[in-house]
Amino acid sequence: MAEGTMGVVLGPDVDVAIQLRWAVRLAEARSLDLLVLQHVESREGKTVEISLSEAPGEKMTPVAKQVREMIETSPGLCAAGDESAAGLNAGQTNPEDKEEDAPDLLSVRLKEIRCAGPRAVREQLLVQIRKNKLELCTTARMDLNTTDGDLIRERQLLLRYSPCELIFCYGLTRDTDFSRVVVGGANGRNAEAALRLGRDLAVAADDTVTAVRVNPNIGPDAEQVGARRLDRELRKALGETFSNVKFKVVVDDQIHGGLRKAWEADENGIVILGASRHGILSSQPGRGNAAKLFKGDPRPTVVIVSAGAPIANRSRALLEGAIERLVPQIDRDNRISLVDRVQSSSNWDFDFFALMLLSTVIAAIGLEQNSAAVVIGAMLVAPLMTPLLGLGLALVQGNPVLARISLRAVVMGLGVSILVGFLTGLLTPGFNEPTREMLGRGGPGLLDIFVAFASGLAAAYASSRPGLLAALPGVAIAAALVPPIATSGLALSLGDYRLAIGALLLFVINMVTIVLATMVTFWVVGLRKIGKASRWSLTAIGILLLAVLALGVYLSVKPVVPPHVARLPENLMDSMQERLGDDYRLDSVAIAYDELGLQLNVRVVGATLAPERVVDEIRDLTREQFDIPVRVRLITEVQAGIEPE
Repeated sequence: MAEGTMGVVLGPDVDVAIQLRWAVRLAEARSLDLLVLQHVESREGKTVEISLSEAPGEKMTPVAKQVREMIETSPGLCAAGDESAAGLNAGQTNPEDKEEDAPDLLSVRLKEIRCAGPRAVREQLLVQIRKNKLELCTTARMDLNTTDGDLIRERQLLLRYSPCELIFCYGLTRDTDFSRVVVGGANGRNAEAALRLGRDLAVAADDTVTAVRVNPNIGPDAEQVGARRLDRELRKALGETFSNVKFKVVVDDQIHGGLRKAWEADENGIVILGASRHGILSSQPGRGNAAKLFKGDPRPTVVIVSAGAPIANRSRALLEGAIERLVPQIDRDNRISLVDRVQSSSNWDFDFFALMLLSTVIAAIGLEQNSAAVVIGAMLVAPLMTPLLGLGLALVQGNPVLARISLRAVVMGLGVSILVGFLTGLLTPGFNEPTREMLGRGGPGLLDIFVAFASGLAAAYASSRPGLLAALPGVAIAAALVPPIATSGLALSLGDYRLAIGALLLFVINMVTIVLATMVTFWVVGLRKIGKASRWSLTAIGILLLAVLALGVYLSVKPVVPPHVARLPENLMDSMQERLGDDYRLDSVAIAYDELGLQLNVRVVGATLAPERVVDEIRDLTREQFDIPVRVRLITEVQAGIEPE
């Protein structure tokens, strides 16, 4: 018997006899036993082996009957477990010769995969590949350019995680001639696997395979350059010596056009190509040379080969499998609803602008009034959380369109909020120093990173579960995106640049950490990019990770504000008295410190309350003398008839 086994997954839209003919040709070319896998729609979620050694009867399924007929009409095949009698099918007349000829036979088995849905089929198929140690697995479909999103996704996952070689055959017909093979030459593991498959098919048919290299028209040396590249590719894939292979270089600026020319010149055989991320690996139907070639008339039989997944992919499959068993995965309807909701709510339009404007006004007034309740109300109105979710979703799925939409909304929202906060501070009478609510947002700490990360996790998870959408208002309060921006704008109106930068830093911490947490959550619940990650998304993710790491390091090592100030700066008392003039006498300056920083309680004596001009001058003088944010409280003790010193 053969040393290895190959599998054939029967496609639902191709005649079983045609698929079995293709599978037998592959099995004979590679000298592999054959395992036929048939999907049966069922909720059982298991795989059942069907006996082929018994004579066809009423209880035997139609597929089993066809497989049995194929065995009986193929001299080199036998049913698994029936090897002793199979030699007679090969034309033997002496039963004593069975044992001598039995090792040349290929055994055939049939299993039914009883499950429901493309995902379950893919999972059960991977189980069978590993359990039976399949060396390759093939399937046939009529149309390469499918638009079924679930089928495309599961096919990509199968390609990513399969430990064995996968061969997809499209456009099989009864007239397909497997003896004439055209292989498109290219670089990469999959292209090398395609060349080896073409050679094996040609050797089995005692024929030759045509290796084609399509080279762009770069000048008079285009054909020679293509021949040199093709020779290098063949030597790498097949070794220094190879037979049954013909060279063919086609000069054409379109690869699929050159392949069609070679196929037509080879009397319409089959075309074998290596899988590429712009072909069968793509999530967008119709892309890639294979898809374009398959659109032609007449349509060729296209065979796409994918080499076994590397160890890293298989390790990733184990990790994702463990996560999927632990965390409920988002289904297709909820996935579509989430993407639609996030994309529509991340657009910079009048609605987004209005909510940003109103939430910032509410937040600014609440900060000026030192009212935590009003600030919380502003958090509930603010729309910034959705575009941050959009950024996380765009990065984890590699969606540049959604990334641009979301980033534009965040940047425009940030600009509007700072401007509104600045104008509110300028137009508010009597607003001349930061309040406690503002100062509380001007000195971010390391714990703010953990709060933002937890908020991002909660926001993304609640968004992926329709039953948890009621939790989003609480997440918005925890994230607190607009109040730091409003604080920055208010601080700019006061000229307190240190506080403005500190509040803006808090927003940046919240933003980058929430986006990172959103990516983690969406990946865990099943929103993942199947194909190769794009360069821009990898760059953006790297920048995001570095930003979070840098912020964490900065917040860990930044100097801590001292709990008290031992003495006042020199000449501060004299400078204050000078600013007070002759109408007021400086009585005392007391230093106080709380969780918000330093506060000076300045007490003056005069015949009337100190005017606003004097208060502003004292505040400006004090801020000039200290290196840390300082609040100034000026108390006037009114004494009738007092004479200043």
